Amino acid sequence: MMRTLRTVLPLIATFVILAVPGYADSASATMAISVQVIGRTLLTVGSQPASVEVTQSDIQRGYIDVPAAVAFQVRSNAREGYSLQFEPVSGPFAQAKVTWENSTAAIGADGSWLTHGYQQGTMAGRLDVRLVLAAGATPGSYSWPVRFAAESL
Repeated sequence: MMRTLRTVLPLIATFVILAVPGYADSASATMAISVQVIGRTLLTVGSQPASVEVTQSDIQRGYIDVPAAVAFQVRSNAREGYSLQFEPVSGPFAQAKVTWENSTAAIGADGSWLTHGYQQGTMAGRLDVRLVLAAGATPGSYSWPVRFAAESL
């Protein structure tokens, strides 16, 4: 009897295993996937003056030129580009004229901005700055007046 079971059980198991794939069915479906990448822009300021000295000759001239005043890097994945948003200037400065590449922004009491199109990777930049002195400015040391941030468009 044991001998018969040993012979019959493997035969039954083989039959069951072979019969199961006959009942299996395959199915397929189409699935659409879309991804929206949110634009992100990072600004790193490498160097900029902590302060600026205003002299009597600067006051007579009416402005101070600071070439390559600010060195920075921008990394952005925003396909529409990004903007540099400048905060308003104050103190003895009526205005700051900031030039980046071929664009100039006049920053006064309302602030200003410069835009840049999409560029893959990290972009290095330098700002040339002309600080226009306000009427009644006096000689002295003043905090650097140009502050800015970068935002995705």
